[in-house]
Amino acid sequence: MRLAAIALAAAFAAPVAAQQLGPDEVSRLILNEQGGVRDARGWGADILGAISDNRLPVNNENVCAVVAVVSQESGFKENPAVPGLGKIAEAEVRKRASVVPFLGAKAVDYLGTIPTPQNSFLKRIRNAKTERDLDLTYRDFVEYGAKGVALDGLLKTGLLDKTVEEYNQIGTVGSMQVSVAFALDTERGEHWRPISHSEAVAVRDKLYTRRGGLFYGVKQLLDYQTGYPQKLFRFADYNAGRYAARNAAFQMQIARLSGMKIDHDGDLLSYNKNKSPKGDVTKSEQAARAAIGRYHLGIDDNALRADLLHEKKFDFTQTRTYNVIREAYRNAAHADAAFAVMPGIELKSGKIKSHMTTAIYAQRVERRYGKCMKLAAAITQNPAMRAQTQAKGWTWPKFWPD
Repeated sequence: MRLAAIALAAAFAAPVAAQQLGPDEVSRLILNEQGGVRDARGWGADILGAISDNRLPVNNENVCAVVAVVSQESGFKENPAVPGLGKIAEAEVRKRASVVPFLGAKAVDYLGTIPTPQNSFLKRIRNAKTERDLDLTYRDFVEYGAKGVALDGLLKTGLLDKTVEEYNQIGTVGSMQVSVAFALDTERGEHWRPISHSEAVAVRDKLYTRRGGLFYGVKQLLDYQTGYPQKLFRFADYNAGRYAARNAAFQMQIARLSGMKIDHDGDLLSYNKNKSPKGDVTKSEQAARAAIGRYHLGIDDNALRADLLHEKKFDFTQTRTYNVIREAYRNAAHADAAFAVMPGIELKSGKIKSHMTTAIYAQRVERRYGKCMKLAAAITQNPAMRAQTQAKGWTWPKFWPD
């Protein structure tokens, strides 16, 4: 009996933190982060669903990472409005057209007449409030143009889709501002075949929904191995590209070893619009060559290039180049090299109204993440707080923690 009593007492003393957050708890986290979110419980349920659908652990860390990014990117709006978007877009159209003297201006004028002057593509661009407005305008323009030159059948097959996507300026969309290219690559990988134009359009449409934007956003943010010591660097990657923080640290090392000044932007090679590596030698590759020669590391240019081609993968850390550079840095600096650093990227866009860098972005998301984690720990570790959360539902209005 005594042993049974001890076992029973131990069971009741088990930490509550092992329990997963539910929609009510996530709703409370959301409203603590961003007051006034409508249908916060729906957002909470979809965040949990997106993490589960990606077969990732539904734990405090992953939930709070998603809450922090959504809050930073859109304030929990599926298709957020962008102030002044129409003017920004029209200015960009005119800028691109101006590259072609005389004919460029004529082309813009032509956009103001088709398909009709009353509902022209140029007018739709001017009146755009969200990225989806511009996306739909571009899609309709492509279909209109394809019919005019009898390419609509070819368009539907998907054979023109890479070209169509290349010229679509709406590259990040939805509540998590997911990379459309990433989402399309995800679908291509799952199908193991080129996807059709209608399938590509369906992916874009899905990104504008709450559940779809979260699904692809969770995959882009969390569904890859990093080795990072803290989430901060994962947030930097979300803004700058996978492994940008790790590669920026590698750039810091080769700059130190070679004596060359190079950008720490996380890109060791340069890439075409279709993301295939170019043949030119970047400053980072030049610095790596110089470091290898200076310290007699025994890697020729072909072997170096073969290793650098792994820069967008986790296994870059297993390459000979990566490891001999780190060892040379350790010997030269008498200190271990950092595994990851903030990429030195200044963000510029018509949508950005103030000074913004990848570091600033990552730090802002990290602060939101820390705030969320603090409340999540309190909820999961305190049975009374969990019960209070579930009883109240925390859907509206704004909640401030006790």
